[in-house]
Amino acid sequence: MGIQIILYKKGCDVIAIDSGYKNSQFRKKAFENISIKIEDVSSIFLTHIDSDHAGCLYEENSGFKNSKIYLNEKDRGHLNKKKERLKIFGFKINHKLEAINKISYFSCDDAIFVGSIKIKPILTAGHTLGHTCFFVDDRYLFTGDSLILKNGDGYRFFDLLGFDNKQNSKSLMLLKEFAIRNNVEYIITSHTGISKNIEKAFKFCNRKFS
Repeated sequence: MGIQIILYKKGCDVIAIDSGYKNSQFRKKAFENISIKIEDVSSIFLTHIDSDHAGCLYEENSGFKNSKIYLNEKDRGHLNKKKERLKIFGFKINHKLEAINKISYFSCDDAIFVGSIKIKPILTAGHTLGHTCFFVDDRYLFTGDSLILKNGDGYRFFDLLGFDNKQNSKSLMLLKEFAIRNNVEYIITSHTGISKNIEKAFKFCNRKFS
C-alpha cells in the first residue's frame, strides 16, 4: 500500500497530507530523490491518527523539524484512549501509540491558509472519530482512508479497520455532495490512486469494499 504521504508545493510553500509510517526509512530516501527538502515542509495535515499516516506524531527524529502538525480534535479521543480505535468481534481495541510531538488541533471546517495555499478541512467521521479530508486550493480533494477505489469505482474503506462504518458511508454521501457542489477536479485517495470522475469515485460509498 506504500508510504502514506502526499506533498503539495505552490511557489515557496510546501505542505504534506499525512506523514507516512513512524521511523520510515523509505520516507527519508524518497525526499533525497526529489527537489524538496523534508525541513521545507511547513505544515502537515493529518487525515487521522493511524500509524501509517501519522508517523510524525510518534517519532522523535522524523525530519519534519519545521512542520506544524494539524489534526482534527475529535481524534484526540483515540489518542488519549478515552475511545477505542476499533471493535472486533465485540472486543474494544485502543490505539497503541503515544503522541510525543506537539499537535495543533482544529475543530471546524474553516479554511486554513499556509502562505498562498488554501486548505479546507472536511470532517468525514467513520474510519476514525475525527477522520478528515482536505480540499486544497479549490481543486484537489484528499480523501485519506475514507474512500477506496476499485476499477475506478469508489467504496467505503475496509470495514475491518473502521471505527464506525455506517457513519463512514454517511460522511461519504455528504462528501460526494460537497465534491459536486464545489466542482472538485481531482479526488486523491491515500491507497488506491486518483479519480476525476465524481460519480464513479462515490458510486458504492454506502457499501463495504470486497
